[in-house]
Amino acid sequence: MNDTEPGRFPGPALLAGLGTGVAVAALTGLAAAGRLLGLRGGGPDTVDPDDLRFRADRESIVMSADGVPLHVREVGPRDAPVTVLFVHGFTLRTASWVLVRNALAARWGDDVRMVFPDCRGHGDSGSCTAEQSTVAMLGDDIATVLRVLVPTGPVVLAGHSMGGMAICALATGHPELFGSRVVGAALLGTASHALTDVGLAAALRNPVLDVFRAAVRFLPSVVGRGREVITPFAAPFVTAGAYGPGDHSLSMTTFSSTMSLSAPLDTYAGFMPALESYDERAALPVLRRIATSVVCGDHDWMTPLRKSKALAEALDSELVVLSDTGHMLVLEAAPRVATAIAELVARAVPA
Repeated sequence: MNDTEPGRFPGPALLAGLGTGVAVAALTGLAAAGRLLGLRGGGPDTVDPDDLRFRADRESIVMSADGVPLHVREVGPRDAPVTVLFVHGFTLRTASWVLVRNALAARWGDDVRMVFPDCRGHGDSGSCTAEQSTVAMLGDDIATVLRVLVPTGPVVLAGHSMGGMAICALATGHPELFGSRVVGAALLGTASHALTDVGLAAALRNPVLDVFRAAVRFLPSVVGRGREVITPFAAPFVTAGAYGPGDHSLSMTTFSSTMSLSAPLDTYAGFMPALESYDERAALPVLRRIATSVVCGDHDWMTPLRKSKALAEALDSELVVLSDTGHMLVLEAAPRVATAIAELVARAVPA
C-alpha cells in the first residue's frame, strides 16, 4: 500500500503537513490573531486590481557578494537628486510596496528615484541556503545594490518588518555609509532586537516548527503537498493576522495572502533561526546619526506597538502610529505610509 492509498494516514506526510500548517500559522501570527480579531470577510473591494500591478521603469539583476542574484526594480530617473530604497518584509516581495509606490510616484514625479530589490530567497531574486539566510547578509545586499545601482547621491531607506531589520544590519555592518550616503531611514513595523518575547518570533518558539524545518530538509515534496492542502484555508487567517480590525478590500487581502503563502519553503525554514536570534542593537548609535522615522500600526501583532515605541525612544526618533492598522501597513495604510516616508525625505534632504 503506498502512502497516498485511501484508508491509511501516511506517517511522514501527516507529520510534515502538520508542521507546514503550524509553520504558516505561527509565522504570520495567524492562530493568536485569529482568536483575538475573529475571522472576517474581505469587505467592500475598494482597491482596483490593476493598481496592484507593480510597474517599473527598469529591471536589473545585481549579484550579491556571495553569489545570490538579486532582482531589482526602479522607478524614476537615474539622475534624480535623491534615491529612496525600499526593503520588503519576510515572505513578501517588492510588490508589497505597490500602493506606496503608486502614491509616491504621483507625489514626487521625476524628483525622486525609487529602488525596490527583492530580498534574497524572495520574489524574483535567487534562492539561498540556510547558511546564506541571515539578517546580516540582507544588510550586505543593500550595500551591494547601493554600490552597483546608486553609486552617488543621498539615499533614504525604507524597510518594512524584516526589511527594517535589514536596514539595522546594514548600519551594523556598514556604518561608514550612514551620514555620508545614507541620510534617512524609515523603519516600519520592526524592531532592533528581542523579538522572541512577543509577536512573530515568540511564535517561532513553537516546537512543532522544528518538525517543519526538518521536513523541508528531508521531505520537501511532502511539505509542498501539505502546504497546497492548507493554503485555501489559511488565507482568511493571514488577513486576520496581518491586518487591523474591520473589513478590507478582497483584492488587497488576496494579493497579500497569496504573496506570503507562496514564498519558497526554503525561505520559510532558512530565515527562521535568523529571526529567532535577531539582535541589532549595535545599529542604534549609527542610526542616530541620520534622520529617522518609526512607523507602526496600533493593531500590529507581529511586531507590536511597544516594540516600535522602544525603537523610537532609543533613536530619539519621530514615532508615527497608524490607527486601526496591523502589520501589513504598507498595503492597508499605504497613503499614510507614503506621507510618512515623503515627510522623512523632506527632512533628510531639504530642498
